[in-house]
Amino acid sequence: MKLKLNIIGCGRLGKTLAFLLKKTNQVFIQDIYNSSISSSENAVAFIGEGTACHSLKQFRSADLYLIATPDDSIETACKQLVEQAAPKSRSVVFHASGLQSSDSLESIRATGCYTASVHPIFSFSNPLKDVENFVGTYCSLEGDVRALAVISSLIADIGAQVFLLSKESKALYHAACVLSSNYIVTLSAIAEDCYQKAGLPCDLAKALANSLMMQSLNKLKDTSASKALTGPIQRGDKETLKKHLHVLKPFGELQQMYKSLGKSTVPLTELVPELKEALVQLLS
Repeated sequence: MKLKLNIIGCGRLGKTLAFLLKKTNQVFIQDIYNSSISSSENAVAFIGEGTACHSLKQFRSADLYLIATPDDSIETACKQLVEQAAPKSRSVVFHASGLQSSDSLESIRATGCYTASVHPIFSFSNPLKDVENFVGTYCSLEGDVRALAVISSLIADIGAQVFLLSKESKALYHAACVLSSNYIVTLSAIAEDCYQKAGLPCDLAKALANSLMMQSLNKLKDTSASKALTGPIQRGDKETLKKHLHVLKPFGELQQMYKSLGKSTVPLTELVPELKEALVQLLS
């Protein structure tokens, strides 16, 4: 018998997970509640299953509940679920936040439900494409043992590579996700801007930044950060660094960022301690 799943906040992430879970033939997408009925209806149409609800009071009893709202709405949504839908004891309730732990579902855990957090390390932007590209995605899991026994199997069945986290480590883990995903976009934009300041046209600046970043990322697939590192810091080239700092001086914030990233790069090198110290001093 299929497990019945109700969803609160079925946006890009919710649509993608629901579509994939439906395809396993282990889950029946039952009821969906979004901030507007039209949004709920759009989710149902995309998934190809489910009923759009005007309120949580319309939710029927289910085995699974996914809260896929923004992080700051999870606790409120959970309390509303308890008050308006009263899930049966031993139901599994989980959210998809990278930052929040399953403790944000405490109000429903107190009713006898099992709780978990599930975080796919994936940039959800277009559900049509995301359902095709999801296989192989890493996914962190945290929560009650009984909830994880159900959820880990389902998430693995949609093609994710699952691993467990403790609730205490989620905030630091999420910061690492931001560094490795969001801030690489920021770094690309900064590099593009620097190329343009050097007189290169926009299209070429973008192509150069992306090309170099992809080369470095491809190296990191097969080797350590220290082995993948190239450039003036890896070589201990103080003169090149001095020239860079000089030309970046008019762009104060950019120079400070260059220095900060440079100091974080020095420990990755295999230079002698004296040269490492000299580079750190230069970049301070």
